Formats: sequence, structure tokens, C-alpha cells
Amino acid sequence: MKEPKVYAHSAYVGTTGYNNHTRDFFRKLQNHLPLKVRNFTVGKSWQGNSDEPHNGESYLNDIDKKLLVSQTLSVDDNKRGDFPIYTKYQNNFDHNVNLVLCETNHHYFYDSYVGPKIAYNVWESTLQPEGFFNKLLEFDQIWVPSQWQADCTIAQGANPNKVKVVPEGVDTSTFYPEDPVTKLDYVDGRFKFVIFGRWDYRKSTKELIETFLKEFKPDEPIDLIVSIDNPYSGDNHKTTEARLEHYGFVDERIKVKHFPSREDYITYLKNGHVFLSCARSEGWNLPLIEAMACGTPSIYSACCAQMEFAEGKGLPVKILGEKPAKDADYNHFNTIVGNYYEPDFKDLARVMRDAFENYTDHKKRAIEEAKIIHRDFNWERIGKIGAETLQNFMDNYKEPEDTNEIKINYIGAPKVEILGNVSKSYKVEFVNGDTNEVVFSDTITNNMWTTCNKKYYIPWVIKVNNKIISTLNLKNQRVLISLNSKSIGDTIGWAPYAIEFAKKHKCKVILSTFHNNWFKNLKAYKDIEWLEPGNSTGCIAHYTIGWFKNDKNSWDQDTHHPRRCNTIPMQATASDILGLKYKEINYGIDFPKLDRPIKEKYITIGPNATAGCKEWDYQSWVTLSELLIKSGYKVICLSQKPYPINGVINIVGEPLNIVANYLHHADHFIGLGSGLSWLNWAIGKYTYMINGFSEKGHEFQSNVTRIMNDNVCFPCWTNRNFTFDAGDWDWCPIHKGTDKQHICQKSITPLQVFTSLDI
Repeated sequence: MKEPKVYAHSAYVGTTGYNNHTRDFFRKLQNHLPLKVRNFTVGKSWQGNSDEPHNGESYLNDIDKKLLVSQTLSVDDNKRGDFPIYTKYQNNFDHNVNLVLCETNHHYFYDSYVGPKIAYNVWESTLQPEGFFNKLLEFDQIWVPSQWQADCTIAQGANPNKVKVVPEGVDTSTFYPEDPVTKLDYVDGRFKFVIFGRWDYRKSTKELIETFLKEFKPDEPIDLIVSIDNPYSGDNHKTTEARLEHYGFVDERIKVKHFPSREDYITYLKNGHVFLSCARSEGWNLPLIEAMACGTPSIYSACCAQMEFAEGKGLPVKILGEKPAKDADYNHFNTIVGNYYEPDFKDLARVMRDAFENYTDHKKRAIEEAKIIHRDFNWERIGKIGAETLQNFMDNYKEPEDTNEIKINYIGAPKVEILGNVSKSYKVEFVNGDTNEVVFSDTITNNMWTTCNKKYYIPWVIKVNNKIISTLNLKNQRVLISLNSKSIGDTIGWAPYAIEFAKKHKCKVILSTFHNNWFKNLKAYKDIEWLEPGNSTGCIAHYTIGWFKNDKNSWDQDTHHPRRCNTIPMQATASDILGLKYKEINYGIDFPKLDRPIKEKYITIGPNATAGCKEWDYQSWVTLSELLIKSGYKVICLSQKPYPINGVINIVGEPLNIVANYLHHADHFIGLGSGLSWLNWAIGKYTYMINGFSEKGHEFQSNVTRIMNDNVCFPCWTNRNFTFDAGDWDWCPIHKGTDKQHICQKSITPLQVFTSLDI
């Protein structure tokens, strides 16, 4: 016999009928079997999530704190997350059955669960909304509090073998007969009918008051105490008094009690002469069973769920028949389906008169009937019924044969998809095989998929329902690596790591760049297969290298990158994404040295960059060129646009292999933190780099002299607090629009650059 270990999902915190039902039931159920609770609601004391967020709720006790393990909260638009709570009371809990106790259409009914699941729901009309009812049919068992709701559920199409009656109960330690008190309204000797329940068409509140006023003359010593506030009634009346006035129910015998305390509510139930209700339908009717438990003569309509405990007791009112619930006179009921019942309000008048005139007899009988309520509907017994129903379920539950297909791929982020017709839940865990950390987990059902958002390399171990289903092994597999940039520097800097990845994993790498011809004939890349961007190929995994932003327009450090890309060496972008240990690598570029383009000795300069913050002041280039020319060098400006400097030879718009040849033969190259510097580095030449906007080492570190001024504002490019805006040429996160804009570059002097060459 397998003991049920229950994970309950409910609105546990709060003061509504559902909240009270949930707490009373689970407090007793946990006496019989292991139980933990996931909670959806918060109370009036809520001040934000913490480890013990509900301590301000006076009705919660130590049992509740030991039961509560998880709090559901909104984390984003239309998204929810679960957060651990009361952790000091918890230990490992491996549940084997889920129990969802919530109102109709609650989010929890639509969640996915691992293991069998039971729905426990209370409803008032003869039909459930179709969409929700279809969701109920997916559960392994449906619990309802009454035989009436069970019959309705079966009539709507549920399997009779899956529908079980687990009643609600009453707190017999609070609601019991006792001697009358001598306080509140009861010292005036007048007879008291009491109504507790919001003003509502379903509860026949208007008809109850109307019948009272018609049946009893003003000179009879009878009052009607009403607690019927309902700010959401849909009839546009903001107060009970306004509502009574609207219907012509202004009468000094009607005593309105606004939201009485629980203590006053209990006192009214115990000391009122007759509890009065006559609902068109009830899912249980908590005030009615509490009044009966107090030994108070109670009037009710002879219909629906309340007959589960009221049958043969109290003062029933005849029913004329059924009526569509959608015909209710308040607009918000147009969404209700099925039927309500129509009480015979003439019979209600007769029953009320009988209750008044024969009160002594009815009171004696009510005291005896209270004993039956206490015997059959105490929460201890209800908890035992729940436990027995669960045990019976577990004894007979058979795991459905799983013929569903689990499909896994690692194209971008890892993805798990379940295909098939067997209705079953699957807990999917994406585990880092190096650290054994569960990076992400989710629960899905058949014909659903889930994915972890990590798109960089992680040695994935994927578990489904605690079993390892897939371990990422790239040996002898085809893996696509794409470079997400057309720029010279990015392409040169990132391409070598495809070779390193292939070596580490002994896999076949397909490399896609916007400049494949720069590398494909090099010996170092002989084992790499090439693919033009935009084309596809069959691969087990795909990794994209680039700088990506998140939805807050900041450099991503979650989905595409394990580290913030602007704070690390530029080549480490590739090694990070591919899961490689960073080291600077230069496998060259396929631009061989051609004939010398200029006989004289010359120095090349590269004054162009892709952002204003990288460039150096034009006048500084002019002054530097003059110093170089005076030193006996020709100055060759390699650029995409002419740089009009006296004595400087402009090589404009030439193909990159021609530009590379100028670099090959140059005595020196002076550039920026930009593509030409990377090209010069790739062909093995020394670079003098004017760069004050990034940290030393962000670009390549070999064959380079960085020229900077670290006495000014520097370096914004690699500061984790700033994110470069490629659309803003004047981007300067601290000094934009001032005379210090781009001061990190402007403060580097021509003489500082010239003397660094040592010529």
C-alpha cells in the first residue's frame, strides 16, 4: 500500500470561505498523511515576499507555517513564479500526488504537475463553464463537497468513477450551542431573524427582505438583522442603505451590520432566534452549517449542495423548479452557465411565520440536530474522509503506459518537447553537467515543449521525471557556429575559436561568417566546413557569437552570454559563448604579401572607426602626420573616405587584401581600437593603438603598444554601468554635449603618439 504524499495547491491565506475551508481541511488532513501547501493568496498584512511573509495574519498558527512551502507571485506581465517560504520548517518532500483546491477557473487548475492530480472544487450552478470543465476532465479524480455537485458533474460528462464526494466541515470548537448572552442587540426582548451573506441574486437577498416586510406587521416585536454588504454586486449601489432605499425597504426593523468582526458574527449566529437563508443555489453554504452547529433554527431552500448536511433538519423551503442562471438580473452573471433553483417565496413566508410562532419547539429540535452536525461534519472526520479517499486513490492508481516521444535538440537554447496522446505530466530539468546545478526546471504535459534560455555552451544533462534522458556529447557530431557580426575586428577575433571548439569536442564544426574567404584556404582551418550566412545545415547544436542586448537595452548577461560582454577581452566573447578557456589566439588571415606598393619607407595610419568615441581628433592626425613626414617617412592613410592632410597619400576604398598588403610592407601602423588594427594584428604586424575608451587588454594584447591617457575620464566602453549605443555617433555616457565629450581620446597628444614609435 503506497502512502499518499500530497502537494496541495490552493488559496490558503485569507479570510474568504475558500480560505477557511482550505485551512480547516488541510490542518486535519495533515494528521493522517504527509502534506505540503503551495499558496496563491496574500493577506492584509502582506508587505512583500520574505521567508516568513504571512506572520502578520493572526489566524495562522504553527501548523500552517509547517505546511506552507511555496508562495506564488506575479513576476512579470502574465507570468508567475513560485518562491520558497517558511524554509526553517521544511525538509525534502517528494510528493506523489497533487491536490488542487481552488475556485472555478483558478490559475492552479491550468498549471502542469508531476504525478497524478486531483481537482477539488465547489460550484453553485448545475453546469461548470465549458472550458474549465474540459480542464477538470484532465484530472485523475474530481472532488466535490456534495452528492448534488457530484450528480451535476457526472451529468455534464465526467466519468462517475472519477468523481468523489469529500464534504466540507464546521469548526465545532467555535460553533456550538450555548446560553444566550446579554449584550449586543439581544437585551430588548425582540425576536431576531439574522441574515449573513452578501447581497446577491443567487442568495435571494432581495426576496428574503421583501418576504419579511410583507409577512410581519410593524407592530410585531420582530427585527431582521442583516449583514449583506456587497460592493461588487453589479447593481451600481455603493452601500447597503442605498440598495435598501432603492427597493423601498426602509424600515426601522431592519438592522444593518457592516462587516461584523468574527467574534460578533459568532455571537449573532448563536443568539439570533432564526438564521434566515433561501438561496437559489449554494456550493455549500458555510453560514448555514455554522448556524445549525450552534443549535440555531435555520431556514434554507431545499436544494443544491446544502442538502448534504441540512437534509431532514431545520426549516426547509419548497422549490418550484429550475431556472437558467444566466437570467439573473445582474450583468456579471451573464457568464454563469447551467441552472439555479427557484424557491417558493410564498412557502418562505409560511416557514418564517412558523419559525416565529413555534420557536420553542424549533429551538429544541435545532439543539438536537446540532449534535448530528457535530458528529458528521466536524473537521477531524472530514480530514479522515479526505485521507481515506486519497489512500483509495493511490491504491487503485495505475501510471498510464507512456508511449509519448521525448524530443530534444540543442539548436540555440536546449529544448525538450513531448509528443503523443498519453495525458501525463513531465518535470524537465536542465542541469549543468560540470557543476550539477539545475539551471532551469519546468513541468509540462504531452504535446508541449519547454526550453532553457541559455544559448551559450553548457555541458547539458537533461532530466525528465528525475531520469537522465540526454547528455550533450558532441564527439563526431556536426556543430554550427555562426558569427553575428560583419565587422573586421569581430570576424578576425572570433573565428579562431571555432578551431579550438572542434579540437576540444572532437566534432565537425561548420563555421558561418560574412567573410568566409578570409580563412577557408588557411591550413589552420582545414578541418572546418564553411557555410554562408542565411543557409541551414543539419547539426546537433548551434552557437551564435556576438554582442547581444537584453530587453532592457543593456548588454545581456544571461541568455547569450555567461558574462557581460563589454567587461571582458573582445576575443573572450567567443571563448565564453563556446565554453572554452580564454587565451588570445591568432591563426592569421588569407591575405598574402604582394609586391611592395611604395619604394620609400612609409608609415600607415588608420583614422576611421565605427563610433565617434573610438576616433581621434582630425587636427591631431594632421600634427602627427607632419611629425612623421619630417622624420623622413611617407604617410599612407588607409580609409573609406579621403583624409585631406598635406603630404599624406590617401588610399581610399581599396579591397581589404590590397589594404593588407600596404600593412604588410609598412614600417609602422598607427591605428585605433578598430578593424584595421585587428587586420594588422592578424597578418602578424606590430600595432600602435590610440585607445583611451576601453580597458587595456580588451582588444588583443600581443604585438601592440596602447597609447592612452589614464589621467582623464576612462574607460566607458568596458564599464559595466554603460551600454554603447551604436545609433548615437556622439555616444559619451558621462560628458556628451560638453567640451569634455570624448576626452579619453582627445587628451592623447600627437607628441605622445610620436614618441611611442621610437623613430
